[in-house]
Amino acid sequence: MKKWMIVALILIMLILVIPIPLQMKDGGSIHYNAILYDIYDIHRIQPSNVLNADGIYEPVYKDGIIIKVLGIELFNNTTSDCQHDHSNADLDTTSPYFVGKVLEINEKGFLVEVTNTGNGQFVLGDKVQVNTDLSGCIMYNISDHLRISFDGKVALSYPPQVTNVYSISKTDSHGNPID
Repeated sequence: MKKWMIVALILIMLILVIPIPLQMKDGGSIHYNAILYDIYDIHRIQPSNVLNADGIYEPVYKDGIIIKVLGIELFNNTTSDCQHDHSNADLDTTSPYFVGKVLEINEKGFLVEVTNTGNGQFVLGDKVQVNTDLSGCIMYNISDHLRISFDGKVALSYPPQVTNVYSISKTDSHGNPID
């Protein structure tokens, strides 16, 4: 009877500690997911404005490791690319923008439902994935309304993806700044 309890305890410990590797579709990142911890081996493609000799954009990668134990981040050596303007004072009206309600916060950024089309890129009710690095930035909650300015490029996928974000500001559902 004592041997069965030891075997059962060892099996339970193995289940809690052995990770399942998940290949992410962001350029080569791997997420090792176990019940007690998560390890992210980040190798993510970032938007680039650098042209090589052939006139092709060179990929730029963001590398690093993130370690979480029981959901608490213990180690993160990735640099934050968060350069978003979170102030509502200077809302840029020249770049493409839209207002969306946050539906989901995920590893790549967040998913929004368009509540104001801004300058016409999306239709009301469209769901758009906003790919941006939120680590070290102001965290947004689900159901917050955000005004998202970007470079105008949209990845043709489902849902459509916006990658090169210039600024993010909290607003009401119509795009009016919140004080």
